[in-house]
Amino acid sequence: MSSWTADPQALEQLKHIFRGSLSINNQERKLANDALDQAKQEPEFENYLFELLVKDTSAKSDVRAAAGINLKNSILKRRQSNRQYLLDNILTGLTSDDSMVRNITGNVITSLFSIYGLEGWPTILPNLLALAKTSTGTGFVPQEAAMSALSKICEDSYSQLDVEFQGERPLNFLLASFLELLSHPSDKIKASAIHCVNQFVPLNTQSFLVIIDAYLTKLFSLAQDGGSNEVRKNICSSFLLILESRPDKLMPHLDGVINYCLHLMQENTSEEVSLEACEFLLALSTASEQDKELFKPKLSLILPILLDKMVYSEEEIFLMEIADTRDNADVADKDEDIKPQNAKGKDARTSNNNSVNGSANGTKNPSPDYDSDVEDDEDDEESEIDQWSLRKCSAATLDVLSENFPGEVLMVTLPILQEKIVSPEWPVREAAILAFGAISASCIELARDKLPSLVPFLVDRLQDEQPRVRQITCWTLSRYVSWVSEEAHDGGEYANYFQPTFQSIVTCALDKKKVVQEAACSALSAFIEESDSSLIEFYLEPLLAHFAKCFETYQRKNLIILYDCIQTFVEKMGYENLSSNPEYMNTLLPPLLRKWEILDDNDTGLWPLLECMASIAATLRELFAPFAVPVYERAIKILSNCIQLDQQCQTDPSIEAPEKDFMVTSLDLIDGLIQGFEQHSVDLIQQQPAHNLMELLMLCFEDYNADVRQSAYALLGDLAIFVLDPIVKPYLHSILLSIGNEINNRSYSSYPVYNNAIWALGEIVIRTTFEEVKPYLSNLVDLLIPVLNSTDTQSTVLENAAICLGRMGLTPGGAATVAPRLAEFIVSWCSHFLYLVDNNEKETGFHGMINIIGVNPDQGFGGLSNQQGKKNLAILITCIGNYQSPTQELQHLFTDLISNYRVLLGEEVWQSQVLTHIDPEVRNHLQVVYGA
Repeated sequence: MSSWTADPQALEQLKHIFRGSLSINNQERKLANDALDQAKQEPEFENYLFELLVKDTSAKSDVRAAAGINLKNSILKRRQSNRQYLLDNILTGLTSDDSMVRNITGNVITSLFSIYGLEGWPTILPNLLALAKTSTGTGFVPQEAAMSALSKICEDSYSQLDVEFQGERPLNFLLASFLELLSHPSDKIKASAIHCVNQFVPLNTQSFLVIIDAYLTKLFSLAQDGGSNEVRKNICSSFLLILESRPDKLMPHLDGVINYCLHLMQENTSEEVSLEACEFLLALSTASEQDKELFKPKLSLILPILLDKMVYSEEEIFLMEIADTRDNADVADKDEDIKPQNAKGKDARTSNNNSVNGSANGTKNPSPDYDSDVEDDEDDEESEIDQWSLRKCSAATLDVLSENFPGEVLMVTLPILQEKIVSPEWPVREAAILAFGAISASCIELARDKLPSLVPFLVDRLQDEQPRVRQITCWTLSRYVSWVSEEAHDGGEYANYFQPTFQSIVTCALDKKKVVQEAACSALSAFIEESDSSLIEFYLEPLLAHFAKCFETYQRKNLIILYDCIQTFVEKMGYENLSSNPEYMNTLLPPLLRKWEILDDNDTGLWPLLECMASIAATLRELFAPFAVPVYERAIKILSNCIQLDQQCQTDPSIEAPEKDFMVTSLDLIDGLIQGFEQHSVDLIQQQPAHNLMELLMLCFEDYNADVRQSAYALLGDLAIFVLDPIVKPYLHSILLSIGNEINNRSYSSYPVYNNAIWALGEIVIRTTFEEVKPYLSNLVDLLIPVLNSTDTQSTVLENAAICLGRMGLTPGGAATVAPRLAEFIVSWCSHFLYLVDNNEKETGFHGMINIIGVNPDQGFGGLSNQQGKKNLAILITCIGNYQSPTQELQHLFTDLISNYRVLLGEEVWQSQVLTHIDPEVRNHLQVVYGA
């Protein structure tokens, strides 16, 4: 063991510095921090920190803690070659009488191991295990500290431990030791041992599989013995991890495991333990079909417990009541009340649309995402309620079970809920309403006879005196929107339910409580989106007036939901409806523009407003013309300023980097204007010579932020569609290089970016001559073929790649360039074209592909002399047979292609070796339409 002795004077001086760094006096603190920066330059600085943390018992706890935290940070930041004294002595900190010293020592050990690992510090794991196993009478403080340190190492460095080292696998030794420690008398050590093992379960490593049976036997024994909450919580975690990685090992014991979890949920001893037990049930409810059958007999036990656990706890009710006293609609939101927002970014373009109007919003219907559920609340108390909880996990589990076992779930839950939903205790009826939302799919499918009484009851609950009941009722009603709107649209027996339900939601959106406003506005979005547009048209004028009132009432946070709702409304109503009366624009736009004018360019409240404006501009087209110039000017100014700031902060650390979402939303708004004004947008762009849009766009293509590039390529595609010649073509060389780089650097997570890049490339290729793209075409084909042939890429990317490759063949030169490579991707190309929606993209892609095939009709399929080539041809013919409505020109091309191959192969080969590979129904269609 290396020796080193601290200089007492230097140690005292360092102690004095730390005392000063903790002073409430600003000047004293600044001087101390300057002195600390100086001390950090000393080569033995970390040894002195160790002395203060572990050995100097005369120092106060806050000084020792400060030394320990600095030691951990120094280890992670400094590349220091000689730390032998630290490595040899750090374990002594685990034997300290001070719990704070032991905890920080554990963190320091973890940091050291993350740097040195097994090779640089081979003694640490055996030493920690030896300390954990030592016998010291009745107290187990050092042993528990050693296990805590091991837990941290296993958690942070699990992959480093599953390797060969000096001819052995350390994990074998570790897991065997953890198994042994499960019999230790200390619950803390047992809990830590289970936690350590849990880090390796998902790896499915051989080291764990060897002991899995013995490990499960130990777990079952511990489960019977009771133990501390931490032990029970970790046992549930282990069951969950084994269920996900080796369910076959758990299935023989499933009945007992379910009973154990239900027992823990009913005991009410710990929210954490109950939540972990419920997490197991949630995971089991989403398991395979075989596992579901094993689960089914337990539903009568599980469901009542889930319903009970959906009731707010006493602590949650206490916190909510405090929060609700400050939740009045006339109380302004504080900055800290508003959660950080992220701009949604432009959708990855799909092959179903030439140009997707509006920004990329997912469904507005509140989904069974119980992690964000309906409590998107404010205030410190509220943020605690908003955490993932037993209530939310129970609701999510009920939701999944309702989908998997609709009949069984209704049979058990309906009698219970019918009683609970009229309870005089508001938390009980609130939970029952939540439950009806969770089982909505089952009710709509199998209990429609209940809905005529349930829906009016829920509408009535929108008047409940408790805001949380009104809040959850909005969400639950939104889950039944499909039934309410379907009845109204189809003129069903309960068609008259739509008006009072919809009107009640609208009224609730102006509730005196902000949490209710938020839930109602989200529900209103769901009703607008899910209902047939003819139903919403009737309320067009009242809704516009309603939105104007919301603008007068809503505080900053709920405005975000309102923008989203307005966006949904505008997209639903469309240009035809909104242009029918000039007064509609006079009602809709002024409140939005007032908010637009009030907000500073650096206010994050602009993000949802910019997204909303983008959709409105795209939908309203020339109706937006009076506002287009100032809106465009501001959007491009924000974009330009952000890019400039971003460049400056690269060289000047004192300049704060801009929020990239300002760039994303500005790009999306400009895109909305381009979509709205189409060819006329060239005037808008050219009116701003001070900010060259294309030069800014070229910088965005190089941005490290994926969301920026995603929106930039979406904008590029729309510019290519509407203003290619005057705006895009001067930059064609740089654009095609950027697209090539984006595809070349693709990763699984960047698919929305390169998907948009490929989509934009397809829009460029179809509108340029072969000579303009000739220098780049071969390289782009080289890049697109691996994309199309990949097996782990999203379907929209594959469809866009197929369309783009097809379109490259629209010119004779392009067809000649692609044709030699056709055999490499024709099968993939056909599989992704097979079920594409019939539209311009499919038509042009197919047209180009026929040209490509025409260049080399035999070898393009891998040679028609062999059987595989004929099968490949059959796949293409199947693709043609599935094309429902080709244009007349394309139909002629299909007819010629089929006729030419029939002649080329001869009737016998055509019938016996091509058509036999085609589905009989498709074959009949080909016979009728193309004479095949």
